[in-house]
Amino acid sequence: MKPNIRFLSVLLLITFFSKSQAQKTYNLIPKETGKVNKTLAASLPTSLKALAAFYSAVGGTGCIELDCSLTTALGLGKQGSDTQKKLIQKYFPDDQVAKLVVSQDCYLPPSGSSSFSNFQTLAFIVTGDTVRVNYQLAVFDHGNTKIIRGPDIYLYENQVYKNKKRVLYAWAGK
Repeated sequence: MKPNIRFLSVLLLITFFSKSQAQKTYNLIPKETGKVNKTLAASLPTSLKALAAFYSAVGGTGCIELDCSLTTALGLGKQGSDTQKKLIQKYFPDDQVAKLVVSQDCYLPPSGSSSFSNFQTLAFIVTGDTVRVNYQLAVFDHGNTKIIRGPDIYLYENQVYKNKKRVLYAWAGK
Protein backbone atom coordinates (compact mmCIF):
# COMPACT_ATOMS: atom_id res chain seq x y z
CA MET A 1 0.00 0.00 0.00
CA LYS A 2 2.84 2.43 0.81
CA PRO A 3 4.30 2.37 -2.74
CA ASN A 4 0.86 3.37 -4.09
CA ILE A 5 0.65 6.33 -1.71
CA ARG A 6 4.16 7.45 -2.67
CA PHE A 7 3.33 7.10 -6.35
CA LEU A 8 0.14 9.16 -5.94
CA SER A 9 2.00 11.80 -3.91
CA VAL A 10 4.70 12.13 -6.57
CA LEU A 11 2.07 12.25 -9.32
CA LEU A 12 0.19 14.98 -7.44
CA LEU A 13 3.37 17.05 -7.00
CA ILE A 14 4.30 16.68 -10.66
CA THR A 15 0.80 17.71 -11.73
CA PHE A 16 0.83 20.74 -9.41
CA PHE A 17 4.31 21.84 -10.51
CA SER A 18 3.56 21.48 -14.22
CA LYS A 19 0.33 23.48 -13.90
CA SER A 20 2.02 26.23 -11.86
CA GLN A 21 4.64 26.63 -14.59
CA ALA A 22 2.22 26.42 -17.52
CA GLN A 23 3.05 28.77 -20.35
CA LYS A 24 0.51 30.79 -22.33
CA THR A 25 1.31 32.73 -25.50
CA TYR A 26 -0.62 35.76 -26.76
CA ASN A 27 0.42 36.48 -30.35
CA LEU A 28 -0.86 40.05 -30.79
CA ILE A 29 0.94 40.76 -34.07
CA PRO A 30 1.75 37.48 -35.82
CA LYS A 31 4.77 37.36 -38.11
CA GLU A 32 2.64 35.87 -40.89
CA THR A 33 0.39 38.92 -41.17
CA GLY A 34 2.20 41.75 -39.41
CA LYS A 35 -1.28 42.99 -38.41
CA VAL A 36 -2.86 43.35 -34.98
CA ASN A 37 -5.04 40.38 -33.98
CA LYS A 38 -8.00 42.57 -32.98
CA THR A 39 -10.04 39.74 -31.46
CA LEU A 40 -7.17 38.71 -29.20
CA ALA A 41 -6.33 42.31 -28.25
CA ALA A 42 -9.92 43.01 -27.24
CA SER A 43 -10.10 39.86 -25.09
CA LEU A 44 -6.83 40.25 -23.15
CA PRO A 45 -6.99 40.19 -19.35
CA THR A 46 -6.65 43.72 -17.94
CA SER A 47 -3.05 43.21 -16.79
CA LEU A 48 -1.95 42.15 -20.28
CA LYS A 49 -4.05 44.92 -21.81
CA ALA A 50 -1.95 47.33 -19.72
CA LEU A 51 1.24 45.74 -21.04
CA ALA A 52 -0.08 46.04 -24.60
CA ALA A 53 -1.06 49.68 -23.92
CA PHE A 54 2.53 50.33 -22.85
CA TYR A 55 3.94 48.72 -26.00
CA SER A 56 1.46 50.65 -28.15
CA ALA A 57 2.99 53.80 -26.61
CA VAL A 58 6.62 52.89 -27.39
CA GLY A 59 6.19 51.55 -30.93
CA GLY A 60 3.78 52.17 -33.75
CA THR A 61 1.09 49.92 -35.16
CA GLY A 62 0.06 51.57 -38.40
CA CYS A 63 -0.63 54.95 -36.80
CA ILE A 64 -2.61 57.46 -38.82
CA GLU A 65 -2.59 60.67 -36.80
CA LEU A 66 -3.87 59.55 -33.35
CA ASP A 67 -5.39 56.29 -34.58
CA CYS A 68 -2.99 53.39 -33.89
CA SER A 69 -4.39 49.93 -34.57
CA LEU A 70 -3.21 48.27 -31.34
CA THR A 71 -4.47 51.08 -29.10
CA THR A 72 -7.81 51.02 -30.92
CA ALA A 73 -8.07 47.20 -30.79
CA LEU A 74 -7.46 47.32 -27.03
CA GLY A 75 -10.55 49.54 -26.73
CA LEU A 76 -8.50 52.49 -25.45
CA GLY A 77 -9.62 55.00 -28.06
CA LYS A 78 -7.16 57.45 -29.58
CA GLN A 79 -3.41 57.25 -29.00
CA GLY A 80 -2.58 59.05 -25.74
CA SER A 81 -6.13 58.88 -24.38
CA ASP A 82 -6.61 59.28 -20.64
CA THR A 83 -7.66 55.62 -20.55
CA GLN A 84 -4.37 54.49 -22.12
CA LYS A 85 -2.26 56.71 -19.85
CA LYS A 86 -4.07 55.69 -16.64
CA LEU A 87 -3.72 52.01 -17.49
CA ILE A 88 0.02 52.41 -18.05
CA GLN A 89 0.44 54.44 -14.85
CA LYS A 90 -1.48 51.88 -12.77
CA TYR A 91 0.55 48.86 -13.89
CA PHE A 92 3.95 50.60 -14.33
CA PRO A 93 4.00 53.07 -11.41
CA ASP A 94 7.80 53.18 -10.93
CA ASP A 95 8.91 52.54 -14.51
CA GLN A 96 10.97 55.38 -16.02
CA VAL A 97 10.03 54.54 -19.61
CA ALA A 98 6.33 54.45 -18.71
CA LYS A 99 6.65 57.85 -17.06
CA LEU A 100 8.43 59.18 -20.15
CA VAL A 101 5.85 57.97 -22.68
CA VAL A 102 2.93 59.13 -20.51
CA SER A 103 4.55 62.58 -20.12
CA GLN A 104 4.62 62.74 -23.94
CA ASP A 105 0.94 61.69 -24.17
CA CYS A 106 2.04 58.36 -25.73
CA TYR A 107 2.67 60.28 -28.96
CA LEU A 108 3.98 58.34 -31.95
CA PRO A 109 4.67 59.87 -35.36
CA PRO A 110 2.21 58.66 -37.99
CA SER A 111 3.25 55.90 -40.39
CA GLY A 112 4.81 57.45 -43.47
CA SER A 113 6.42 60.34 -41.58
CA SER A 114 10.11 60.98 -42.13
CA SER A 115 10.69 59.11 -38.83
CA PHE A 116 8.28 56.53 -37.42
CA SER A 117 8.13 52.94 -36.14
CA ASN A 118 5.92 49.89 -36.63
CA PHE A 119 5.83 46.59 -34.79
CA GLN A 120 6.26 43.74 -37.26
CA THR A 121 5.63 41.15 -34.54
CA LEU A 122 4.50 41.35 -30.91
CA ALA A 123 3.80 38.44 -28.56
CA PHE A 124 3.49 37.97 -24.79
CA ILE A 125 4.61 34.67 -23.27
CA VAL A 126 3.35 34.28 -19.70
CA THR A 127 4.98 31.72 -17.42
CA GLY A 128 3.94 32.05 -13.80
CA ASP A 129 4.69 35.62 -12.70
CA THR A 130 7.10 36.27 -15.59
CA VAL A 131 6.08 37.83 -18.88
CA ARG A 132 8.41 37.69 -21.85
CA VAL A 133 7.66 40.17 -24.64
CA ASN A 134 8.94 39.03 -28.03
CA TYR A 135 8.86 41.59 -30.81
CA GLN A 136 10.42 43.04 -33.90
CA LEU A 137 10.08 46.80 -34.19
CA ALA A 138 11.00 48.43 -37.49
CA VAL A 139 12.25 51.99 -37.02
CA PHE A 140 12.22 54.12 -40.16
CA ASP A 141 14.33 57.28 -40.13
CA HIS A 142 14.74 59.38 -43.27
CA GLY A 143 14.95 56.38 -45.59
CA ASN A 144 17.00 54.18 -43.24
CA THR A 145 15.49 51.17 -41.49
CA LYS A 146 16.64 49.61 -38.23
CA ILE A 147 15.07 46.51 -36.67
CA ILE A 148 14.96 46.31 -32.87
CA ARG A 149 14.29 42.82 -31.48
CA GLY A 150 13.21 41.74 -28.03
CA PRO A 151 12.77 39.98 -25.79
CA ASP A 152 11.91 42.23 -22.91
CA ILE A 153 11.20 40.46 -19.61
CA TYR A 154 8.96 41.61 -16.77
CA LEU A 155 8.04 40.29 -13.36
CA TYR A 156 4.34 40.75 -12.58
CA GLU A 157 3.67 40.95 -8.83
CA ASN A 158 1.01 42.74 -6.80
CA GLN A 159 -0.63 44.02 -10.00
CA VAL A 160 2.56 45.86 -11.03
CA TYR A 161 5.06 45.14 -13.80
CA LYS A 162 8.74 45.37 -12.91
CA ASN A 163 11.31 45.49 -15.69
CA LYS A 164 13.85 42.67 -15.49
CA LYS A 165 15.38 43.15 -18.95
CA ARG A 166 14.34 45.58 -21.63
CA VAL A 167 15.84 46.27 -25.05
CA LEU A 168 13.50 49.13 -26.00
CA TYR A 169 14.46 52.36 -24.24
CA ALA A 170 17.15 50.48 -22.27
CA TRP A 171 18.99 53.80 -21.86
CA ALA A 172 16.06 55.35 -19.94
CA GLY A 173 16.58 53.24 -16.83
CA LYS A 174 20.19 54.33 -16.41
